Amino acid sequence: MDPQGNYPRLFTIDEANGLLPTLRPLVEQILENIRRLKGASETVIRREGLDPEAPHLMNRLRDDGEIARLIGQVKGWVDEINSYGCLCKGVEQGLIDFPCLFGAEVVFLCWQIGEPSVGFWHRIEDGFAGRKPLLDGETSDPDNKVSYH
Repeated sequence: MDPQGNYPRLFTIDEANGLLPTLRPLVEQILENIRRLKGASETVIRREGLDPEAPHLMNRLRDDGEIARLIGQVKGWVDEINSYGCLCKGVEQGLIDFPCLFGAEVVFLCWQIGEPSVGFWHRIEDGFAGRKPLLDGETSDPDNKVSYH
């Protein structure tokens, strides 16, 4: 069995941290565009008298040129982040996961905007709610032979 799974790249902690200076500005741009999108959407909803609960609201909003442009930029930046082999998750929360081999298991190193470095990890199935500090003693090998790499 291929331990790498479907991930094009597996990261070490140092590699993930080394990529943060490139990723941080992209995440900041995404978050800025999301703020702009919310404002532009509210303006269009008010101007056109749209029902915010309408099932086809997003389709109507995408007809606005500014909203379409902002959405396109966000998608482009997410694609750029993913092109490095990491995964842009929780776009509105500024979350990025880095696939990492931990023993024989692929897990995610986890970083969120505002954090100075990658300091957490979680099993894939546990998601953000299962984040643990990288040096959590509960998850280490009793003989201290396991290392994050």
